[in-house]
Amino acid sequence: MLDAARAEFERYGIRRTNMDDIARRAGISRSTLYRRFPNKDALVETLVLRDTAAFFAELDRVAADRDPRSAVVECFTRGVRLAQEMPLVARILESEPELILGLTNRTDGAPTVQAAAQVAVTLRRSGVTMSDEDLSAVAEILVRIAVSLMLNPHGQLDISDQEAVRQYAERYLVRLVW
Repeated sequence: MLDAARAEFERYGIRRTNMDDIARRAGISRSTLYRRFPNKDALVETLVLRDTAAFFAELDRVAADRDPRSAVVECFTRGVRLAQEMPLVARILESEPELILGLTNRTDGAPTVQAAAQVAVTLRRSGVTMSDEDLSAVAEILVRIAVSLMLNPHGQLDISDQEAVRQYAERYLVRLVW
């Protein structure tokens, strides 16, 4: 079911896909799909949570055995690239970026808070010595910058250029951690 949903969402977008399309691709009845997922939002949320877990697991792997400053550089660089490489995320960013903003607004910013908490854990593991309060603030800033760049990629920084992203992180973002 999830693979079928992912394929439909990646091909047609979330808004243009309905539960009938997903059930047909999965080779199951609508009622079977609705027993597992009461609506399309629940299905999207399950996929987003799965992708988010994989995303942060990759960032944890990248940060392993790095000092805080190089963890920021390499995780930021990899995170920007990963968001472009994940087909569902890329599709949403390309054709339905307002869904990301809508999700954040509808949930009182919970995705941003959760992502920042995960970034803070990764940075703490890499050896940051700053207070928990400062670390939480910095992690949230890093998440907000990354999301802003993903939602509006046209600007001074060419996010398709991995070396430019790395230099950006080295010049501006490492200053935030200690």
